[in-house]
Amino acid sequence: MLANKWMIGGVITLIVLLIPFCTLWNLVSRYDHAEPSAEHHRIAIVLGAALWDQQPSPALKERLNLALRLYKEKRVDYLLLSGGLGVGGITEAEGMKRYLVARGVHADHLILEDRSNNTKENLKYAAELLKQSNGEKIALITHDYHMYRALNYARQAGVRATPAPVHSQVLFTPYHKARECLALIKQKLLRM
Repeated sequence: MLANKWMIGGVITLIVLLIPFCTLWNLVSRYDHAEPSAEHHRIAIVLGAALWDQQPSPALKERLNLALRLYKEKRVDYLLLSGGLGVGGITEAEGMKRYLVARGVHADHLILEDRSNNTKENLKYAAELLKQSNGEKIALITHDYHMYRALNYARQAGVRATPAPVHSQVLFTPYHKARECLALIKQKLLRM
């Protein structure tokens, strides 16, 4: 009898925990099949990710390759590269700049935000650099699972962002989605 009560209690607890997790999973999956807008944007913000040996990690290369494609297709004029000092002596923004310049992007079309340590700071400091943008829409480049939270931070920073999601071929997406669900919980708790 006692074992049955424990089993029922365990099932109820599991259901109670699964409902919010499924809700969060849907939020981080919202941009799974979305593509960047076809409209022209003067500026796109590229959110940083890890550098490996002062070179963009495979995940960061995916973000940069989308930025490069939009730039070469003349769908964006300027790229704001956002990422501060990580491991290895140069900022993520500088590592991104080197990658893009080596692939034909004019250095004067790159804006570096090199103070941030996380997504919230990426958008906060990017907003400071965009003060002269007069509220125009900015394309926001990051991975699809990260887009929902990034757009929330963009709104908080006063940036009118259009999603330009990257669909990863190199990351184990279920892991990153689960991690992003936890980040959304943390974001919500910090706002309380």
